[in-house]
Amino acid sequence: MSESETGVNELRRHQLLILRLVALVFSVWVRTLRFSAADEVQAKINSLEGPLVIILWHNRLFAAKEYFRRWLFDRKQATLISASGDGAWLAAFLKMFGCLPIRGSRNNRSSQAVREMFKAYKQGYDILITPDGSKGPMYELKPGAVAVALKTGAPFVMFSMTHGKSWRLNSWDRFFIPMPFSKIEARVDVVEDPSSLGDSPEEVANQLQGRMNAITVD
Repeated sequence: MSESETGVNELRRHQLLILRLVALVFSVWVRTLRFSAADEVQAKINSLEGPLVIILWHNRLFAAKEYFRRWLFDRKQATLISASGDGAWLAAFLKMFGCLPIRGSRNNRSSQAVREMFKAYKQGYDILITPDGSKGPMYELKPGAVAVALKTGAPFVMFSMTHGKSWRLNSWDRFFIPMPFSKIEARVDVVEDPSSLGDSPEEVANQLQGRMNAITVD
C-alpha cells in the first residue's frame, strides 16, 4: 500500500483488482435486500432543498449505499474517510459505487479534508457523516463531526436502518452484514435548521444523540 506526499494511503493495482471482485459480489448481494418504508423516507428527503448532511451510524454502512442507489439515485454523496491504510480500502470501495471519498485526517490533513468537504458541498454533494466512526465508541455522536456539519448550514437528515436477519461482526461497532434476501426498514428524522437546536456543537450533539437513538433499533 503506497502513501502519497499528502499522507493519504492509496491501494496498489493488485489490491484494486481484489476489491473489484469483492465489489462484484457485494453488488449481487445487496440487490437481494428488501427495503421497507422507503417511499416515506424518500418523501421527507425530497421535501428539502439543496445538498444535505446525512448522519448515519458506522455499523449501517453496508446496506446504506444500496438504499441510496435505489431511492436517492438523483443525489450524490461525499463522505469523510480516514487517510489510513484501512481507510484506503473503504475509500476505493465507496468510489466504485459513486460516493466521493474525502480523505482525512493524518499528518495534519484534517483542515484540508474540511476544505474539500465544503468544496464538494458547494458542488451539490450531500455530505454523509458517520459521527461514531472511525473507531468509536459505538453510537456516540461526537461534537467534532457536528461542528463541521453545522458550518454547511444544510438541513440534517438522521438516517438509520433496522435490519432483519443479519450477521454482526466482532468489531468495535458490531458492524451489520444483512443476510441475502433479508428485510431492512429505513428510518429517518429531519432537522431543517440544526442551528435552532443550540449555540454550541456539544449542545447540538446532545440533542441529535437522543434523536438518533430514537430511530436506532438493534
